[in-house]
Amino acid sequence: MLHRMSCKLEVDSTIVFTPHFSCSMHRRVVEARRRKSLQFQSRVEEKYTPGFSFLTAGELLIQGWSLKYLEELRYPGTGWVLVEFDSRVTWIETLIQLKRIIRMGYSPLIAHPERYTWCRRKKERLIKLSRMGCGVIVSARSFRLKKFATAARELLREGLSHALCSDAHSPQDFILDETLKKKTEEFSVIPWHVLTREMPGMILGDIKLPELPLLQQRESG
Repeated sequence: MLHRMSCKLEVDSTIVFTPHFSCSMHRRVVEARRRKSLQFQSRVEEKYTPGFSFLTAGELLIQGWSLKYLEELRYPGTGWVLVEFDSRVTWIETLIQLKRIIRMGYSPLIAHPERYTWCRRKKERLIKLSRMGCGVIVSARSFRLKKFATAARELLREGLSHALCSDAHSPQDFILDETLKKKTEEFSVIPWHVLTREMPGMILGDIKLPELPLLQQRESG
């Protein structure tokens, strides 16, 4: 059962931790990682509160046909769940699993779609997924990965992403700062404040995201 609670947060000062999980993990492993993540959040809150708000969710790797741990890993107070797939996943498998997640009452946030072959071949598939109720988030980390950098830029150039996340795995990765803002504004048709504030605010507020492409939404408005 999906349990929601109201969550009033300032988007500019809210950081969501999304450590990696997998549907194939044993529940004991998931619970241990969750405890460790929440302990880390508590230590960070002691150091940086007031000034920042922190949440802990998860990035869930969907493997096979299992859809375990959606409830544990959703964004607190919302039905949004950040999901990723094996890089070799087919379009049909992705579509079926996302539909199943939606039927269970959750809203999938598709992490780094630029890394999936089905997306790079037919980017307009993201429009169909957004109409189903999915969110799409490009990873700034992909800008540093030669294999995915072009696709990541193209998605932002064509308005085919709701948000931009840092996806930082190391100190060398991008963060959402002025440097990344200037870099992104060179090719993105979606304004920086939409990618990093407006759409993330809708996610944290448990609000349905608009259909892609966002360029079309802005032009028609």
